[in-house]
Amino acid sequence: MRHIIASALVCAVACLPAVAVAAPAVWSVVPAQSRIGFSGTHAGNAFKGTFGQFAANIRFDPANPAASKVNVVIATASARTGDKFQESSLAGAEWFDPAAHPRATFTTTRIAAAGPGRYIAEGTLTIKGKATPVRLPFTLRIAGDMARMSGTTTLDRIALGMGTKSDPGGAWVSKQIGLTIELTARRAK
Repeated sequence: MRHIIASALVCAVACLPAVAVAAPAVWSVVPAQSRIGFSGTHAGNAFKGTFGQFAANIRFDPANPAASKVNVVIATASARTGDKFQESSLAGAEWFDPAAHPRATFTTTRIAAAGPGRYIAEGTLTIKGKATPVRLPFTLRIAGDMARMSGTTTLDRIALGMGTKSDPGGAWVSKQIGLTIELTARRAK
């Protein structure tokens, strides 16, 4: 009798329909409505800049952020501040060095919900071959197949190996650099 009951249970479990877990949706950035900006001070004056070229591979499900992944690739040569001196410095070996390191990347290791429409992305930012952990709080609004993400964080340029020879103490360029990300993305069909 036990053998028959055990066989019936095995059959019942094996015959249950498989529960499919949907993969997070793929989202495509709308470049004209998106920007990655940075800010700080130089010689006591505030500056702002942007990266003109970047791409993102986004797989995101607001109901399951733990299964979501984001990878961003930034063209370091596209850094612009509107100041020729700053831009020539950013292109130098001590700063972004795009000739040797044309790309910076950010890859998430974890995304977690932090309240309605709010999330925290943790990941690795790699600039000039140096990987640094980054925590990026962000807000997200989804309307139909369109999403708007906005996030800010602060980066330590010394930890990133930027300007460590000419200005390690932050006398000319602030050690703390603000990073602002505003993305509009469309859900792939």
